Amino acid sequence: MAEVSSTAANPSLEEFVLTCLREQGGLDVANLEVRVRHHIAYLEGSVPNLRQKRLAGETAAQVEGIRGVVNRLRIAPSPLVDDESLKRRVIRALARNPKLEAGKVSADVINGVVHLGGFVSTAAEKRLAEEEAWAAPGVRHVINRIDVLSQEIKSELQIAGQILQGLSQCLGLDLSKVTVEVVDGTAHLKGVVPNDYLRSAAEELTRWTPSIGEVVNELQVLAWPGTRSDLQPERARPSSQGCRLDTETLCTQSALASQSQGPAPEWRGDTVASKATRQ
Repeated sequence: MAEVSSTAANPSLEEFVLTCLREQGGLDVANLEVRVRHHIAYLEGSVPNLRQKRLAGETAAQVEGIRGVVNRLRIAPSPLVDDESLKRRVIRALARNPKLEAGKVSADVINGVVHLGGFVSTAAEKRLAEEEAWAAPGVRHVINRIDVLSQEIKSELQIAGQILQGLSQCLGLDLSKVTVEVVDGTAHLKGVVPNDYLRSAAEELTRWTPSIGEVVNELQVLAWPGTRSDLQPERARPSSQGCRLDTETLCTQSALASQSQGPAPEWRGDTVASKATRQ
């Protein structure tokens, strides 16, 4: 539960941050606490692995109203779980996600390492399966060998729209600040994202998309000062909302944004307080 203790605290913002962390889907928040002081989020408690610590910091940094994050989470590995029990946990986690079609994704566990196989229709589903596997207590690592199979031929416009859909659904990126263009099997990513984690995740998600052979990642990482809230990206959408936007509409919006965007702004000066602390 979020801790509330001083007059400088912001209880409603603390609950909002905690809600976003719960909705992220890939985090074990049972031993995680959030305090907000003067729009700085302090994350305390413990998570099972370094990946979840980093993800918690990145997620909190995207919440509207948060200007900086101090990540004090400790790494407390889950007790050892035998492979068969862990496999059952992962399979249950995959089954409870309504966006993953039952029976198409398989999971095996060897020495605490989860091996995902099978096939899905989109890169977004592949990433969702990996996030669900990571959230199972006791997982040491995840190897994702799920194949993304497309049963229909799509135009470059449709492929770009599908990529945008995944960036929105899985990463919570603000599509008004990101554009995707596909030319002869090469995807060009442009715009701004709030941190390196999302820049790398966007490229990985794009590479998983069928018909994409190469990715040119020109996304720029810009941390936002509190006075530039208009450039702050949207928080990740709750998992219950999904992403049912029309892909051609998304791509058209992206193309228009690309034409009007011009060079990405460059922020200077002291922005240390606005960056998530990475430990």
